[in-house]
Amino acid sequence: MTIWSDFYDLVIPDLPGCTFSAADSALRQSAIAFCEQSLAWRVAHPDVPVVAGIAGYAFAPPEGTVVHAVTFAALDGEEIAPYMGGIGVSAQNRRDWISAPQYIVDDAASITLVPRPGAAAILIMTVALKPSPASIGIDEALFNEYREAIVHGALARLMLSPKKPYTSAQLAAYHQQQFSIKTAAAGLRAARSHTRAPLRTSIMSRR
Repeated sequence: MTIWSDFYDLVIPDLPGCTFSAADSALRQSAIAFCEQSLAWRVAHPDVPVVAGIAGYAFAPPEGTVVHAVTFAALDGEEIAPYMGGIGVSAQNRRDWISAPQYIVDDAASITLVPRPGAAAILIMTVALKPSPASIGIDEALFNEYREAIVHGALARLMLSPKKPYTSAQLAAYHQQQFSIKTAAAGLRAARSHTRAPLRTSIMSRR
């Protein structure tokens, strides 16, 4: 795992007087925004045993992460699609919506199968992750491939801080533009290579 301090050599030299805690916060928020917008951090979710009559299942992402989106799901080898009709209906009313299995992601914590499964099965998924609000870093593979985008995003945030030695609206706009360009490129790359194996992810732990 790459912790936020591993970014310091790329960030702190441009930010005289910036505290490490401020840098950590900006890096975390930049990494979250990057992952949300690009869906580049894709991993194979552990297989989920589905029980007849049970619709909802909790995600089990690596420590320090949350699931932002499901990019692929299959039930006993048959791909299932997301339900596109919204999430504002109670689970009790979902069973009769459709005959073909679909799924709903109500939040970052769980997935709901509709209609309610009638038999035991195995749910396999590929999910897009993002750092949690309390994360202490990101996966090393993500750092190696996309650190420039995350650094630009952090610099843009920090340079908009008022009345700091490094405050600069002009430089913030430049770094935000670079963040947007690199994030869009990462998203396009992820979309084009969706059949590739996902980034290998290890469980996060403190050093």
